[in-house]
Order: sequence, then structure tokens, then C-alpha cells
Amino acid sequence: PLHPRIRYRLAMVYPLAQPVWRRMRQAWLFCLVVDLCSVSQPGCRAYAGSSPDGRARNESDANVTCDSLVPQSSARKNYFTILGCLNSGDRRAVLAEGTFQLHRGIAMPDNSSLVGVAVDANGTRRYPRLRIAVPTAMTSFVVRIGNASSLSSLTLDGAENLRGFEQDCCASILSVMGSGSVVEDIEAFNFSVGAGVYIHGAASSGNVLTRVHIHSCYYGLIFEHGLKQVPGNVFSDGVIEHIACDAVTFGGYGELHASVVRDSGYECGRNVPRHPGGGIYCSGNAVGGVVRDNRVHGMCGQGLDMDSCANFNISANMFHTRVEAVYPEHGHCYAFATVSLLDTRDTLFQDNIVVNERGVVLNEQGPTLIRASPEFDPNQMFTDVDWSAVPFADLPGGSRTAIGLAVLRRPRHGAQPAIDNVVARNHFRASCRDRADAEEPCVGVGYFVSRGTGSDENADYHLQNRWSPTKFTANLVEGSDIGSKRCGRNWYAAEEPICRRGSESPCNEDDYEHPEGNYRNDDCWEYTALVGEPMKLDGIGRLRIPLPLPLPAIPKWHPPPATAS
Repeated sequence: PLHPRIRYRLAMVYPLAQPVWRRMRQAWLFCLVVDLCSVSQPGCRAYAGSSPDGRARNESDANVTCDSLVPQSSARKNYFTILGCLNSGDRRAVLAEGTFQLHRGIAMPDNSSLVGVAVDANGTRRYPRLRIAVPTAMTSFVVRIGNASSLSSLTLDGAENLRGFEQDCCASILSVMGSGSVVEDIEAFNFSVGAGVYIHGAASSGNVLTRVHIHSCYYGLIFEHGLKQVPGNVFSDGVIEHIACDAVTFGGYGELHASVVRDSGYECGRNVPRHPGGGIYCSGNAVGGVVRDNRVHGMCGQGLDMDSCANFNISANMFHTRVEAVYPEHGHCYAFATVSLLDTRDTLFQDNIVVNERGVVLNEQGPTLIRASPEFDPNQMFTDVDWSAVPFADLPGGSRTAIGLAVLRRPRHGAQPAIDNVVARNHFRASCRDRADAEEPCVGVGYFVSRGTGSDENADYHLQNRWSPTKFTANLVEGSDIGSKRCGRNWYAAEEPICRRGSESPCNEDDYEHPEGNYRNDDCWEYTALVGEPMKLDGIGRLRIPLPLPLPAIPKWHPPPATAS
């Protein structure tokens, strides 16, 4: 037995020593479990006290050089080394050339920087790669960036190993969830059931993504619903290609500038009846967005597909639809128009070039006409709703019509009004002239405007049919088989009393072909039955196919048809 005085002193010291001993024991056990280092490696001191979820403390070690990290043999070592640097005093990790295998995605802390060292080789630049090494359900991203952080010069490879998508609506290679961050020179790819880049969280704002290349994903770039206009999130000077469904989705406010969107939409709805995806898609977004100075071409579906949206600025873009599919599985690719504004209001569409040259596709059996059919017009927007109306009667070529721009309104209760848009200084070209050798050549129409547009039938209780036209000025249709078909009650250079052939702005090029009275509308103003009161929008922009998706087998990929660069 110990002397009472010794027992008393031990009783006083033990409570003070216990926390220190507990911390030392946790550090030793943690280093052993994660295989980070052994007791003989001094680098372990830099991570003593780190928690299993990766939140490292602000401790550093002279033996860990965060300015030039090299790939390790262990995915866990790579993960905890990078995360340790991001949580260090400098909050910065610089990756050297090579592939960094990871066992889970990296959630960057606020005010941190993750940078790769680019290497020039044979005229191309190679970036360090972050790759998910094995299937993991712990995370649904390769990198998630938060507030006031920077990410640059890296390749992010999902390697089809992200499994956390089953519990996460926002699964993506790069998850942007914060404000004021900068992303530059990033390649994001290999996620067939999620997005390449997902900007989400209602508070996310002011993020700038520049020179980002997204490919080989189900969705490309998504602006989630709830994102606000000021300050907006901006994607610029990027490339989005080989996307299974929609390349860009505007669920909330976002800006797309000076980017190339191409060769996408060929596998949209793999696990449901197949239908074509598109280049830029919007459904139910009333907050708006900016689409400016982009090139969109080679889509299975439409280049721009807007449904019940408002407050967009779409300027100085080129939308080009020309597909000659050579694979039988691409026979579902169809778009009645290169650009459609369906039930859309308060949108500026100006200085764009819109081309539709998709009259015929070539398959293994030879030239085949893309013929419209009722399944492509389920809402009956190309004819009157009278029981005796002939399908597609409002189209100059009937079911054989290819359209550049379509401004449409559904003839059913609840449809949003197609009003107060501005369409100015665009060039629309829709032509089937180079398809003259086909058995039934189509007819190209530069722009088509449906019945029911330009009228707000429930603007006021006492004024059930307020005129709120879409205004068309200085639009060119050179190269189109037919310039335009103008149903509805809209406004075509109405401030100019006389528009002859060759008249300059504000006249539209084909104004002289239409009635001089009634603001140059054709005689197909309204549907026989009024559309009725529009449904109140919930303000939630939607994806074409909701996430999460079931995990599919990796599809047999056929490259899309070659298109003009």
C-alpha cells in the first residue's frame, strides 16, 4: 500500500495528466488505423489530433511540404495529406504532376487554395489528376469548394466510382457550395449518373468558373434553383461536350459566357423511354439568367429549350442544328426547332445566329426524312384545338417543317403566357434546300410564332385579354426556305408604317410578305378555346430527368456525328 501522502499527490496530478494521455493515445491509434504513418515517421506529428472525418487541426510539420505534394501509394495518404495542408496555417496545397488516388472526395475548407502545377508536353498542358480510386458511398463529389477559396489547374476524375449520389440530389464531380470562390483551368469528367459541375445552395453567389472543361457526365453544368441574381455565379470560356442529357441547366440564376456547348443529349433518359437532351435547358425558372457569346451545336435535341421561364438575356450566341446520325440508336434524336421559347415571358433574344439544317438524317438504310408526328407535338401547339383541325396545319410544310426559332404557347389551362419578349437583330436560317434529293424534302421556316402568344388572358379581372406582345425588329431570314409564320398577336416593327423588300432596321427582312395591318400578324391569332388562367409558378427550376438516377451499366458509347467547330 502507498503512503497516504503519495496517494494524495497522485490524486491531484492524475486529472491533469489524463487529457494529455488521452490525446496521445488517440493520435497513435488514428495514425495506425488510417495508415498515415508509423511512430517512426515524424510526419505523424502534423496530424496528431485529426478526427476521422478529416477535420485536421491547424498544426504543421517541417517535414510536410505543402508547396509540392507528390502522389503517394495509398489513397488515404493522399487524402489526409492534401486535407492537412488545406487546414494548415497557409491553407494551401500545391500538387505536383501525377495521379492522386483518393478514397473519398475532398471538401475544401473556407479560405483555402488547391492548385496543380501544369506541365507542357507535346504542345498540350497536363494537370495533376484527382481520381476516386474505388467505389465509395461516403461522398458524392471529387471536390467540394466552399467560401472564398480557389481551385485551379487540376483534372477531376470521378472514374464512375462515386456512389453517394443515391442519398444526394446534387451529386457532381465538382460541387460549388459557397460564395466568392474562383475556379480556373479544371477538367471534370467520368460520372454517368451525376453532373460535371453543380452550383447549389441558395446562398451561393459570386463564384467565377473560367476555362472549365466538362465531359462524359450525365448532366454538364447545373445552376440549382434558389440561386439569386446579385451577385450571380458565372461560367465563362469553358467547353461542355459529350454530355448524356442536357449540357447546361438553369434551375436558378446563372451566367454562361463565351463557351462552347456541343455534341450532347444522345443518352438522355437511358433508364426511361429515350428522348433527346439538349444544349441549354430551362424549366420553371422565373429568376432568369444570362446566355451570351456562346456556340451551341451538334445536339441530339434543341440547342436552347426554354419552358415556362422568364427574365433571361440571350445575346450574341450561335445555335446550330445539323445532325446526320449514322448509328441506329440515334434515331430518337429530333428537334422541331433549334431554339424554342415555350410559355416564356420577359426575355431578351437579340444578336443571335440560329441555324436549322436538319432535314434528313443518314442511317444505315440511306437518307431518311425527319418527319414530325403527334408524339412530337403532344400539346397541339402547331394547329388549332378545334376537333376538325389537321395536325400541324399552322406549319408551312406540315409535319415536314424545320424551324429556327419557335415562340410558343400551350393551348391548355395553366399554361404561362408567352408575352413581353424582345426578339431583335437576329439571323434565322432554316433550310432544306440541300436535301432536295430526298423523297419528301422538308420546308425550312426561319421563325414560327404560335397561336395564343402576345395575349395575357388573365392580366386583370375586368380586362380578360390584355395585349402584351413579343416585339420583333430587324431580324434577318436570309437563307431560309420561308422567312416566318406569324400566328398570335405580336408586334413586328410596328413603328415603321411601310416595310418593303430590302427595307432596313427596324423592319424585319420578310415584313413585306405579311399583312400591313394588325402589326403584320398572319390570320391565325388565337386558339378556338381560350387558354385560361396560368398556373402560379413555385419558382423551382427543374431538371429534365430528376436526380438521383439509378446506377446504370456503362453504355456503349458511339461518338456523336462530327459538327462544324
